[in-house]
Formats: sequence, structure tokens, C-alpha cells
Amino acid sequence: MSTLDTMLLPLERIAIAIGERWKKARRFRAAISGQWERTLRSPMEWLSVYALILGGLGVVLLDEPLALLFKETVSGDFEGFLKIVTELGIAGLWLIPTGLLSLVFLLARRVAISPAARERYTRLAWAPGFVFLSMAVAGLLGDLLKFLIGRTRPQMLFEQGIATYTPFTHGWAFNSFPSGHSQAIFSAMIALALVFPRYNRVYIALAILVASSRVLTTVHYFSDVVAGAWLGIIVTLALAKLLALRGIDVRYRPPGEAGW
Repeated sequence: MSTLDTMLLPLERIAIAIGERWKKARRFRAAISGQWERTLRSPMEWLSVYALILGGLGVVLLDEPLALLFKETVSGDFEGFLKIVTELGIAGLWLIPTGLLSLVFLLARRVAISPAARERYTRLAWAPGFVFLSMAVAGLLGDLLKFLIGRTRPQMLFEQGIATYTPFTHGWAFNSFPSGHSQAIFSAMIALALVFPRYNRVYIALAILVASSRVLTTVHYFSDVVAGAWLGIIVTLALAKLLALRGIDVRYRPPGEAGW
């Protein structure tokens, strides 16, 4: 048996055991399936419930212990990887290209000759424009909440033993809640999932990875990230609903597909 087989064998046994237990847990599977269907029917309501529960658990039980744990245990190459990943949550990384691309399509619409071409460029502009709008609105709301709540960052806990709230306070050390990177990446990825739904699982996985990096690198508390993710998702879904009521479909459709 090779070294790799020796390392993977226990994991294989664990996976088999979990699979067997999952097959036997019919009631649990049925409950999970039913709750998933309810969540899909009313995503904004149920996601708000999940965020309230997880965020509440974070504030009451998990935030400080997790921050102290990760401060001691996350280091080396893994920490370096996380610090690279977390850069994907910088809002400008998504706002600048989507804003410019939307502007290009809008300018093309102005010089288009035929009504069909103008309609096409309008629809094309909404694809990047929706990502930009979702991020901008969620970002402004996030900045307002940061100012109103004034939560200290984990760094204050490590250096001074302080974990508190100072409302109406400016400054990096007092704007931990909600996480701006988490809000930005979830706004961008949920918007992309609505515009290009074919790759929605990839978008969600990337959003979770970036948001998790904010906790693992102890830049934010767990509840900060939950709140940021919730804000990004809710604002994006709400904007999509409002636009749909006005007859605007943000989903991208290639030329020739129905709707063009």
C-alpha cells in the first residue's frame, strides 16, 4: 500500500460511514429537502432567518473564541493563500470593469442606428450594469451600517482586549460590522448568478471562500461576515425584483436566443 493510499484510506472509510448514515436518515433528508424548497420559494425571508440565527450565535457565543483560535492556528502557506483569496473581495475589482463595460454599451446604444440595435445594447448594458448597481447600493448601505454600529475589529481584541461597539465612529478599527469584503463578493457573485446562471455554483463557492477568508485571517468576526453576506444577497435579490417589476430582465441571452 502506497503512502497516499495509507493517508486516504481513513478518509474513504469516513466518507463511506457518512454515506451509510445519510441513506438511513430518511426523515432528516426529507426535512432538509422540504426546507430547501421553502428557501427557494421565499429566499429573502429564509436567508434573513438564517442570517439572524447564525449572526446571533456569532455575537453571543462564537465571535471572540473563533477569532482567538484562528489567530493562534492559521499561519504559514495557508494564511498566505487566504490573504490572496481575500483580495477578490475588494469592491473596486468588480465595480470598475462592470461600470466601464456598462458605459461602453450605453454609449454604443446612443450611436446605434436601428431600434433593434439600440434594444440589443440596452440589454447588454444591463448585464454588467446590474452587477455594478447591486454592489454600489449594498456597499453604500454597508458603509452606513459600519458608521452607525461602530464595532471594533478583532485586532483590538488581540492588542488591547477590547471587543465593543462605538456608534457613529469613523476609522478602520471601528468598522468591523458588517464585513465589506463579504458584502462585495456576495453582491457580485449573486448578481453574476442572476445574469449568467449557468455557473451559479462556482459563484457561490467563490463567495463563501472569500467571506471565510475574512474570518480565518482574523480581519473580521464571524457575525460580521454573516451580516455582510446577508446584505449583499438581500440587496441584489431585491434589486432584481424591482427591475423585473419594471420589465427589465437582467439575465444575459446570446444573440438569437428568445428575448432578443
